[in-house]
Amino acid sequence: MEVELLIDISTILSGLSTVAIAVLTVFLWRENRLLRKAGSEPKLVAYFEPHPDGTGGLNISVANVGTGPARDVYIQFKGEESDFTNYDLILDCTEKRGPLTLIPQGEKISVLFAIGYQLFKPKNGNERKPLPPFSVALEWKNLDGKAVFRDEYKLDVNPYGSLPGFVNKPYLLKIVNSIDGVSKSVSRLNKDVTGLANIIEANKLEEPWVQKHRGNSD
Repeated sequence: MEVELLIDISTILSGLSTVAIAVLTVFLWRENRLLRKAGSEPKLVAYFEPHPDGTGGLNISVANVGTGPARDVYIQFKGEESDFTNYDLILDCTEKRGPLTLIPQGEKISVLFAIGYQLFKPKNGNERKPLPPFSVALEWKNLDGKAVFRDEYKLDVNPYGSLPGFVNKPYLLKIVNSIDGVSKSVSRLNKDVTGLANIIEANKLEEPWVQKHRGNSD
């Protein structure tokens, strides 16, 4: 009798352990699946950045900071339409953009939004008044197109207005501009030198002024 009882207990324990192992296996499978899915999901963010030329332009960038490529990307600006039309914006914010085919992992697209100072000066007034905050709504899919993601980011130009050096010109462009200035100066100097090359001075010791005569041009 005792032997049969022990056998029954061992059978029950064996069955319970089998069930526990099965449950644990399913749990681990789900966790690994979620980790693999999270490890290949794109994530888009929108933000302001200065134009790379450093000429005072302000760009809106959409960057993929996730771990997979984003496809079929839509961009829509949400705000009062009167706010957008009351400022000299270069980018038309009244229409939904897309679908953009693909933004790879770690890449971004950047478009010119406006010239910085124009975002602080409405068309219908002379007072300094920054463009009110607005939202950028993003929609995208993962690479296989099965999952759709959406997010919104609030953008406000006001905090950037008083940041010194935010729109500085890169040093490489400064060097290019300096070389261009030197080139123009040399060009003007070359014209002056060319004009003086065939001038002959015929000064006399007894006269206080300079006498110049034009010689042959060749």
